Amino acid sequence: MGPKRDQPRVLSARKRQARDTLVLLASGAVVLMALAGRSTPRASERPPTPALPTAALPVGAPSPLPSGATPDRIPTPDPEMDPSCSFADRGFGAYGTYQPLPLGKVLVPPPGAIPPGTGYNLLVHFHGAEPVRREVAPLDLGLVIAVVDAGIRSSDYARALRATSWKTLLGTIDHAVAESTGIPDLHPRRIAVSSWSAGSGAIPTILTADRSPDALVLLDSLYAGYAPGQHALVPGQLAPYLSLAQAATRGGPLLFLTHTTVPTVGYASTEETATFLLRQLGASAVLVTPNDGDPLRLVRMYDGGSLYMRGYAGATREDHCAQLRLLPSILTEHVLPAFEQGT
Repeated sequence: MGPKRDQPRVLSARKRQARDTLVLLASGAVVLMALAGRSTPRASERPPTPALPTAALPVGAPSPLPSGATPDRIPTPDPEMDPSCSFADRGFGAYGTYQPLPLGKVLVPPPGAIPPGTGYNLLVHFHGAEPVRREVAPLDLGLVIAVVDAGIRSSDYARALRATSWKTLLGTIDHAVAESTGIPDLHPRRIAVSSWSAGSGAIPTILTADRSPDALVLLDSLYAGYAPGQHALVPGQLAPYLSLAQAATRGGPLLFLTHTTVPTVGYASTEETATFLLRQLGASAVLVTPNDGDPLRLVRMYDGGSLYMRGYAGATREDHCAQLRLLPSILTEHVLPAFEQGT
């Protein structure tokens, strides 16, 4: 009879033990969920990650891009946010601080840097305002420097130049220069326009304006669309750039373009467009063995008249961002000497 009387107590103890185990497991699950909730933000709370330009043309694009149009892309690196685009801040040089413009902002050299009656040399850069300021302003080149960050898609820049025309932008820069210097009726003597990545969306409108640039610098920035169902450029799409390149080979306005080997999907990369332009000119690049100390790894180049092309082997986000570091040497070695020769 003893074992029969003890059996209910044994069963009851086992039930309590099982219950306590379930409670402990449930509590642990709640704690883990709470910790996960604190350490992992919701998808809607996570900051967007900038992406390299590897997307196709917009879904449902009705027809090939018109002449000079730039294919829209997924967001390209935003140098204000992306750590791979970090640039050491060496200050403003002789410049004071930015003056706001209806589109972008401008740095004006100190009083005395622009003599009355001479006009001024202007650099207008699209996409990557702060890297350009950090790289160019400390050199004190005497340039008026206007920078425009309109978004992270090429279409953002195309829309910006439709909303604020190139003529209007130049007028607002003139006004800012006159206010800073106290010299009325100052206008650009020479204009250099540069773009990086998505900033090329602004360029086609500028090339057809009355006051076209005296120098155009495209830093890993010239893309093009493919013909439907083909892996070939849309015929005539790069016509404005081809015309500019042809004029440059004859000593016309300077054109300097660079490219990396960053791949694109659904549209032509900067490497493809550079090769296409040279072929249309009946020219070919000279292959170069990269120097051991060259972090950008120059692999090919072309010089002809006022046309310059530099191709680099990099295929990463960092390589794409690093193209902005080329602007100071392009300005000092090519653009500014061309400006002086043109006076």
